[in-house]
Amino acid sequence: MSESFERMTSSSSRPKSSSVVSLCSPGALLFYLLLASLVALLVSTGGLSDPAGFWTHFGLNLVFVVWVTFLSLAIVCRLQIHGLVESPLHLATAVVSVFSLVVLTTSLAVAWLIPFDSLPDPSWLVLRNTTLAALLSLVLARFLVLQANWKSQVAAESAARLDALQARIQPHFLFNALNTIAELVHSRPEQAEEALLDLSDLLRTGLRSEARHTLDQELALVRGYLRIEGLRLGERLDVEWSIDESVDLMTEIPALLIQPLVENAVLHGIASLPDGGRLTIRLEPARFGRAQIIVENPLPLPDQPRRQGNRTALENIRQRLALAYEEGASLKTEKTNAMFRAVLTLPLKTAN
Repeated sequence: MSESFERMTSSSSRPKSSSVVSLCSPGALLFYLLLASLVALLVSTGGLSDPAGFWTHFGLNLVFVVWVTFLSLAIVCRLQIHGLVESPLHLATAVVSVFSLVVLTTSLAVAWLIPFDSLPDPSWLVLRNTTLAALLSLVLARFLVLQANWKSQVAAESAARLDALQARIQPHFLFNALNTIAELVHSRPEQAEEALLDLSDLLRTGLRSEARHTLDQELALVRGYLRIEGLRLGERLDVEWSIDESVDLMTEIPALLIQPLVENAVLHGIASLPDGGRLTIRLEPARFGRAQIIVENPLPLPDQPRRQGNRTALENIRQRLALAYEEGASLKTEKTNAMFRAVLTLPLKTAN
């Protein structure tokens, strides 16, 4: 049973294209335990005739409910691992069938193992538990179908916004990059050629739908973008890199997660300052097998003009993270009068 949860947990860092809800994500385990405790409490309270034996009755029911819950979840997780649950309807059917069957067999085992005089009516125990399990699993199945429909809707909306973001890599950036390259063609042709190659890589990635690549490739894309902006901004753009060698750069991530953060830092920070400033990009390990990408940039003072943004890129990244990693990844931002800081946390998973 623990193997099923471990495998499902390790696979939660993969971007999911299916609308089927995973029952075995790490954050859901505590919810299942609390729900099992609540069901055990309700059953113990409803069927209790002697208040003095409440805790004993509750303890036995809790063991029974927790065992049934996690054994059933392990079986459903195993079905998901092997691709036998490919739609919300299949998942709902599996939940109702597996939970009812596990409760039935466990109740029969309890009625057979426990001495007859210890149970008021073993047949009533089996019937009650099976009926209650069927009703609760039907409610859970309905919830999973509704959640899957919601997830499909969010995925469609996020995909449309992602396509819009990738299809239009800031028009003003593209315009400035082409102008810069045109100025370099005669004076510095080698730099113009390198800038064209960097721009080509950026556009190639931006125009691919649902693109994924390694963390190392994303950082290379960011470096190419910064080289192009460096030609335009010159000494006003000072970039400081800090890459921890312990972070696995072969981790596979959705494309264009870090580049928009860096682009925001350049457009709304460095480019808005008369003298420019320092852009800091740090990659360092985090707890629970994750990594953090930290992007910091100075901001204009309150009395200085600022470029107004609509935060579309940040919200787009957050929705893509929720779809790709569920609760395993996050994007947090912090803004002061002089600095802006974005912290992107990603699970580490080596690409196959």
